[in-house]
Amino acid sequence: MSIAFPAVCPTRRRYTPGRYPTRRYNALNGASFTRLFGSRAFDAELDMEFILDDTKAAAVLQSWHDSKGGTTDLSLPSLVFTGVSDQLSSNIPTYLNWRWAEVPSVESLFPGKSRVQVRLIATLDA
Repeated sequence: MSIAFPAVCPTRRRYTPGRYPTRRYNALNGASFTRLFGSRAFDAELDMEFILDDTKAAAVLQSWHDSKGGTTDLSLPSLVFTGVSDQLSSNIPTYLNWRWAEVPSVESLFPGKSRVQVRLIATLDA
């Protein structure tokens, strides 16, 4: 069961692709080889910043609470990726499950408006 992330568009977004499960082995003579243990990248990161009214900021916090701090994966709406070209979005794997990487932060800018910072991590779930 996925928890819905609110349909809000970020003012700033940073995506870091995941890493592949590899291990590098070094011999005493300096020779080395790298072994690949899977065909899918994992632990991609998505950092976002939003300028939201109190209602939408509360919805982001509610998503955090509903997912129990990252124990349940998130269902991200397409609005989160607004402005990302098809060419770029095709490089964001759909097999990953997004979860909270850390507690969201809310900074009040002025009455009724807040800056909300969110950090998500994408995992491979069995």
